[in-house]
Parts: sequence; C-alpha cells; structure tokens
Amino acid sequence: MAVKISQEQLELLNERESNYYINRLHEVIVKNSPTLSRDENLKFRLEEAERFVNENAFVNKNVKTEFLIMNAYEPDFYKKKEMQEWLLGGNESAECEYIKYQQIRANILKRSPGVTHE
Repeated sequence: MAVKISQEQLELLNERESNYYINRLHEVIVKNSPTLSRDENLKFRLEEAERFVNENAFVNKNVKTEFLIMNAYEPDFYKKKEMQEWLLGGNESAECEYIKYQQIRANILKRSPGVTHE
C-alpha cells in the first residue's frame, strides 16, 4: 500500500530534515572547535550555505557537508566575488567546480612549507 503525502507535507518533512542536519552539524563543529561556540552567526551561516548548495544542485552529501564545514571556518567564503566566479562560472556544475577548488587548494597546501595542513 502506497502512502500519499501532499506537497506541503513533503516540504515540511524536508524542512525538518534540514533543521536536524544543521543542528547536528552545528553540534559537531562546536564540539570539535569550542571557540566557534561563541560565534553567534554560525548556525545562520550553515543554513545559508545549505541553501546555496541546494540551489546549485550539489548531490553528494559528503561534499555538501564539507562545504558547510568550510563555511564555518571561512565565513561566507563562497559569497566572495572570486569564489562566485569559480563556482558558478566554470564548465561543470558548482559541485564539481568546488571539488576541483578543494583539490587544487590541498595540493597548494601540501607544497607550501611552514603552512599547517588541515
């Protein structure tokens, strides 16, 4: 027997799932980086970043989570003009462009002496 749910019910379920995800991620970030517990805008920034990844059709849950965590440590990085151009102006999806950015960034950090690696 199939259960029918309305569009409104589906939207409510999605909203609840999103809220749970953001709250849980916020807890993990604050637990691992207690100094961020004093950041009053952290949860809001996580919500905004989640909207961005959803609006730009990120599919991979791990990539989405990494994007949100990066936004916790580098507030609003994706809103900067240069990053907007990188993510939204590339030949591939914003998600693929973000993955490429992270790969390049990791390689640069590996080759930079004296830089603390993440």
